[in-house]
Amino acid sequence: MKISIQTIIILISTISKITSSLLFKVGPSTQQCFYDEFFQESSVILKWKIFTLSKQDISEILRFISIRVVDEVNAVKIFEAKIVNSKQKTTFTVKEEGQYKICFEASNYGKNKGPKEQIFAYLKINSENMDDIKLNDVISYEDLDLFNNKTYQVKALADIIINNQNAQMDLENSSSKETINNTKWYKLITYIQIFVIFIIGIIQLFNFKRFLNSQHVL
Repeated sequence: MKISIQTIIILISTISKITSSLLFKVGPSTQQCFYDEFFQESSVILKWKIFTLSKQDISEILRFISIRVVDEVNAVKIFEAKIVNSKQKTTFTVKEEGQYKICFEASNYGKNKGPKEQIFAYLKINSENMDDIKLNDVISYEDLDLFNNKTYQVKALADIIINNQNAQMDLENSSSKETINNTKWYKLITYIQIFVIFIIGIIQLFNFKRFLNSQHVL
């Protein structure tokens, strides 16, 4: 039995989180709105960061910036808050499926407040699709078992390769240590031989001098 590529794609996409990331400018008396579609009973996490490229202090203007989420279908505001920290997150649950508007608003905080350079905002939206296609409708237990078995086979093969690599590395390390030890012994024996030859040379010189003295040459 072979598991189809379509089944794998549906499995991965169903259990994965849907993530969107946005980067935009923030200025006095400005509004930036974005639209996203959420499913019923989805858990949504909003993470944002307000910053400048040179990381200047923007604490004075944060209280002039707010974020809100509006249900566009029913024209209902489901979340609104003032920005307290430059890096923050919030979580809420969507009761009905539909299109939602996420807005960043900055009131007129004046030119004398805040940094002189451009302020940016980074928004990350994570949503768990709780109302997607049910796995039982598209994937059989046999497919899941086969997928699971194939995963274990790949893991077992990877473990074998890793163990073989570790054994090879241990063998190379052992061979390297043995070579180093042999080199040390070779150097020690060489030094001993040089020392012995030096002593023999000195002894020969004394003997030769004694011989010359006995012949009344010196």
